[in-house]
Parts: sequence; structure tokens; C-alpha cells
Amino acid sequence: MSWFVVFARVVILGLYLPWGLGVPPQHLGWLRLWEEGDYCGMCEEHLCPPAPPNCPAGKVLDRCGCCEQCGNAEGQLCDPDWAQYFYGRCGEGLRCRRMERRGRGGHSGHDPEPKCVCLSRGPMCGSDGSTYHNLCQLKEAANREGSTLRLAGQGPCYSAPKLTRNPRDLVNHTGNDIIFSCEVSAYPLPQLGWTKQGSDNFLPGDDPHVSVQSRGGPERFTVSTWLQIEGLRLSDAGVYTCVSRNQLGEASASARLSVLGPDLIYLAEMNDFEGNSEEENHYYDDDAEESGDNN
Repeated sequence: MSWFVVFARVVILGLYLPWGLGVPPQHLGWLRLWEEGDYCGMCEEHLCPPAPPNCPAGKVLDRCGCCEQCGNAEGQLCDPDWAQYFYGRCGEGLRCRRMERRGRGGHSGHDPEPKCVCLSRGPMCGSDGSTYHNLCQLKEAANREGSTLRLAGQGPCYSAPKLTRNPRDLVNHTGNDIIFSCEVSAYPLPQLGWTKQGSDNFLPGDDPHVSVQSRGGPERFTVSTWLQIEGLRLSDAGVYTCVSRNQLGEASASARLSVLGPDLIYLAEMNDFEGNSEEENHYYDDDAEESGDNN
């Protein structure tokens, strides 16, 4: 085999191998390093392309330690070291790690690809009064919005209760069950309760067909509560209020419950029947008129 044939095969392999692997050329990992080599050369910063403004996770240097580029944000895939350059480098305050995950049957394992993880743990309070899961997310929001947002303090922001989901008006028939729901966010976590218009006592009292449940979530520093009434009676109709309190304030929201009795159910069914009968009579009248015109 001549040297020319060998050279031609190497050139063809170099051209078609990347696409044969189904991987974009900019994400070829070891293939890219093999082609470009590990040698970076002398850094000439004036030749560097400008980094995009407002990088969410801040700016980092490229693999040669010369030009600035946007770092990968929390949760994004990343390169654990510079042995290959595939996904990129994590931003400020982040480290590239394989996250442990729990699968079915209680078995634990690690994600096949490493992701950027924030080194700061615990909630942080921003100057906008919002609580962020960690310092990295606060910085990410600040980089996106500009330089106005800053760290106000460690831990969640102290705040009065704020209703994130209000109870809704309900209409139902006697004998059925209904549930009112309410969701509140605050820190310190608030106390929740339900009242009915006309009484200052908190439900359920000693009524066995009324129950109240509360639990934390679904988000951090939020509490959800439910008011359930089983076997509706006409006397259950009225306005119900979700009340939330902590040391910093109070918030409440109300909803109306309308209960339909058996006579109203019968009346509604009769109205439906009469409506259908009128439509049928109108249909037959139209047919009669058309028959008369034809004659």
C-alpha cells in the first residue's frame, strides 16, 4: 500500500468520523483536543472575543486561562477537569460534581454526567425581599437584572404572611363532600386556621363532619391548609375564611359555599326537561311551517 493511499484514508477518516459519531464538532471532547492539541500558546488578551454581558453565573477563563467566557450555572452539565473540554466550566461559587440520586427500591447512584453544584448551602435573603435557595441563585438573579440586587442577610427573609393560593367559591349539593384549600408563604412560618362568617371560633370545633388539615410545602417556607366538609347540609352554606398569622402580620382570604337542596336539584332537572321540550316543539313547528309552504 502506497503512502498516498494511507494519507488519503487518514484525511477521509478525519473528515467523516465526527459526523459518524453523531456529535456536534464543538462538543467532541477528546477528538477536539486531539485535533487542536494541548498547547495553548501565548495569551494575547486583545485578540479575545468579548464575553457576553450579564452572564448568569459570572465569567470564567477559558481552558487556556486567557479569555473570559460565561460560566455554567447551577444544574448545568460541566467538565470535572481540563482533561477534556466538552460542556465548559462552572461559574463563580460553583463546583463540578456528580450528584447522588435515589432510584426505585431505595437504590442510590450517581448521575452519569457531572453538574454544577453551589458551594453555598442554605437560603439567602435578597435586597428585593425575596428568599433564594442559595447564594448562587441570588447572584444569578443579580447578574440577570443588573447590579441593583444584593445580599441583605443570610437565611430567609423575614416577612408577614402572603397568600399564594386563595380558596375559591364552591357550589354543591347536600350529601356531597367539598374541600377548601389555602396556601401561605411567610417567615417565621405562620399559624393557619379557618373560620365561618358569624362566628369567631376556629373550625372544626366539635363538629364531626368538618375537619382541618395543614402541612408544610409545597415550597420552602410555605404552609398549605385544607378545610373539608363531609355530607353537606343546607346549614353549611356561608362564607369561610382562611386566616394566617405570624409575629410580623396577618393575611386572610374568603370564599363562599353555596349548598343546593333536593328541591333545587329537582327544579334544575325540571328546567332542563322543559328546555329540551321547548326545543323539540320548536323543531316540530318549523317542520310544520315548511310542510304548509310546500302545499
